[in-house]
Amino acid sequence: MKIAVLISIFGLLQTTSAVAQTIQRCEGAGQRITYANGECPAGTRAVKALAPAPPPSAQGRAETKAQLQRDKEAAKMQQKPVVQDKARSAPSSSDVQKAADCGYLQASLDSSRQLRNVLTTRPYYSTEDVEEADARINELAAEYRRVCG
Repeated sequence: MKIAVLISIFGLLQTTSAVAQTIQRCEGAGQRITYANGECPAGTRAVKALAPAPPPSAQGRAETKAQLQRDKEAAKMQQKPVVQDKARSAPSSSDVQKAADCGYLQASLDSSRQLRNVLTTRPYYSTEDVEEADARINELAAEYRRVCG
């Protein structure tokens, strides 16, 4: 029993010392750089020893946790108004339908105007065709003003 306790304590000490071990920057032939947790490999030489950063203090951990909590609360507060604004500004189905109708009427009006312009550029067009196109354009324009404002 005592031996098992001693072995576990020895293992714990070995693990702790491995974590706190310095890191060696080793330089080999051709200025090739490698890093090692212990001694430098054969054919390389130690150029610089990098000490591990010290563990944070209890006060530093407490301050960090408090700052993290404040940041989380601030993030929640910033997200809430955005969600509320989206709910307020969400278009109703009648607004969506009106926008779709206006888009369709505008496209029809543009198409009719282009057709009229094509009619007048042809060498053989009748005035009745142009008058029909003008009447269609006027109907669409009146409908567009009625629906879209």
